[in-house]
Amino acid sequence: MGKKTKIFLSGVLALSIVSGNLACGQAAQSNAAAKSKLSAKSISITEKQTKKISVKNAKGKKIKWSISKKSVASFKKSGAYAVKVTGKKKGSATLTCKVKEGKKWSALKCKVNVTSQKETDVKVTATPAPTQVETATPKPEETPEPVETSTPTSEPTATPKPTATPKPTVTPTPKPTATPDSSDFEKKEFLNAGFESDTDGFAGRGPAKVSVVSGGRTGNAMSVSGRTANWNGTTIDVTSSIVKEADYSFSAWVKQDEGADKDIKLSAELDVSGNVTYPAIAQVTCKSGEWTHIEGTYTIPNSLSKLQFYFEGPDGNYDFFLDDVLIIQTSKGKESLDPLSLQSLKDTYSGIFGRFGNVLNYQTWTGQTQLQDVGIMKFVQKQYNSFTLENEMKPDAILSAWSGTISVSEAKNLGYVIPDNYKESTVARLNFDTVDKVLELAKKYNIQMRAHTLMWHQQTAGRFFRVGYDDSKGLVSKEVMDARLEFYVKSVMKHVMEKEKALTGAAGTLVYCWDVTNEYIHRKNGPQEPSWMDIYGDMGLEPTYVKKAYQCAYQMLEQYGVQDKVTLFYNDYNEYDCADEMISLINYINKGEKANICGGIGMQSHMSTLYPSVENYSKALDKFLATGLEVQVTELDIEKKGQHTTEADHAEKYGEYMAVIREKHEKRNKKVNPKGVTAVTIWGLYDAISWRRENTPLLFGDYINDPKKTFYAVLEAAE
Repeated sequence: MGKKTKIFLSGVLALSIVSGNLACGQAAQSNAAAKSKLSAKSISITEKQTKKISVKNAKGKKIKWSISKKSVASFKKSGAYAVKVTGKKKGSATLTCKVKEGKKWSALKCKVNVTSQKETDVKVTATPAPTQVETATPKPEETPEPVETSTPTSEPTATPKPTATPKPTVTPTPKPTATPDSSDFEKKEFLNAGFESDTDGFAGRGPAKVSVVSGGRTGNAMSVSGRTANWNGTTIDVTSSIVKEADYSFSAWVKQDEGADKDIKLSAELDVSGNVTYPAIAQVTCKSGEWTHIEGTYTIPNSLSKLQFYFEGPDGNYDFFLDDVLIIQTSKGKESLDPLSLQSLKDTYSGIFGRFGNVLNYQTWTGQTQLQDVGIMKFVQKQYNSFTLENEMKPDAILSAWSGTISVSEAKNLGYVIPDNYKESTVARLNFDTVDKVLELAKKYNIQMRAHTLMWHQQTAGRFFRVGYDDSKGLVSKEVMDARLEFYVKSVMKHVMEKEKALTGAAGTLVYCWDVTNEYIHRKNGPQEPSWMDIYGDMGLEPTYVKKAYQCAYQMLEQYGVQDKVTLFYNDYNEYDCADEMISLINYINKGEKANICGGIGMQSHMSTLYPSVENYSKALDKFLATGLEVQVTELDIEKKGQHTTEADHAEKYGEYMAVIREKHEKRNKKVNPKGVTAVTIWGLYDAISWRRENTPLLFGDYINDPKKTFYAVLEAAE
């Protein structure tokens, strides 16, 4: 339903209440015409917490409820048009409500994120209001539509750990350690925001808007307006500058003009390895029209992934004003390292692999926005010259279920590639909003991207395989799917290369390679959503549709004249166990073609300190280099596993693998394989945001200012 339609219907309803002249039959007709929708597209709950989800505009319609992972969350009907969802264990699930609209069934979906019940202890005081007890404010429900994170790779049975090749002991650059608070510590001003010319780093929280206005307590002030829920307000991110284990005092002045007393609350939003809590810092009751002082203290935890301070109005959606915010560091805490002072990975490896990368996100439902964070991107610019989007270029994001369909003529006007064998009257609308913003940032920061991925048996919208792109209908034929495959691959690649031309003047300048197919060797045919195997069956190591995807992709490279500088990759995990199968598949893809349309092998390398052995990894690398194809380590992380495994053991294992990758690259037969290993990509900036965070698999710990011994081990492997 469009915005104008909503406004119109609201006006009609209001008129009916006032005049009483609108007939019941007319009201029923209006309800029947309205499209059904859920009260929320996503919710976050803790274990054992319950939230109600209702379906709107469904009166008189048939509805069916289901949930994808009953072990994560369950639901119980609450009346005719609602259910109560209860969290069972940490994880994510999809609540689906099928509604019969006329003769068709439509599927409405709500992502359910369940977090653990861990609480963070904080010291809380408030003046003049009574001391506040820490409480967790309900997590905002109005978040962007979630995109599921990668499904964890199941780990094979552990192979006995081989004897490590003797190598120099890693000697890390001295790292500051926690220093006990001293009595002679001089208090430091952390923030002094007067809002005289700008918002001093504060931004709107949720849909709230912030702006500088006159009439402040002293000079100008900041207005907070447009709030639609009590958690909306104004927030400031202090992750990169706050000192862990230090005490901070807060002082600010707040005002509201509602004509009655209203409360204003100051809280923290604390993310520790994906567990988000909302500890209260202070709360005060404001008389209407009067500036009121709010103050409190907060001790920063010794571990955090993200920290924000925010002001909200817990009594409702009223506007309020903020002025003269002063935050003082009152104890020494744990000194922080400047991440920009660290030695550069990309520079250290510049004469070896050419590209050293990491995985980044633009905006995820879990709150990761690395590409929009200036501080993080300065760090990324220094350390890396390549990045991969974790989920936001996967088919599920671009073929998003809420994007709908358009006519073929509309699709052509938008620049989509519609092949001659495409016989349908409608086309799935493709969502390029995030992709466009990411390419603009790649240009801004002068960092190239691996495009990941065009085809996968997971994270592909189920509607892509159904008649009319409708979740309630049956599966299409192979012939229809062939045409859709060509439409999708060529349309996505064309859009990206046209955007590159608009930004830089030439195609192939920002995206230097594409993962065309991901994890075919580990293909699945899950019962929840249809996928490629539901259409084509299991075609073993000669899947015609996979070969067709590479043919279409290579044709686009040729069309833009970039086939010699942009490589098409096949990407897979546990590659050390299935190297022969991967090579057979790629040989089939390239068989009979005028060139190697699949020109690269992607080794994901999601490993642990127990598996695989360095010897087995080395053998797989030898096999891949012997093909003559370009090789990249695309998603490297190594879990720290084993009861007695130390950080030093973890660092040593990273050093061993990086030394093997370097050695095999440098000692390869250059006549057989001119390029060798062209890139290594670490799968995560720091442990706290890793998809395998429980086993600390990365080079940094809590944040980018927390380098581990593994970071220095990776540097040493290049030296």
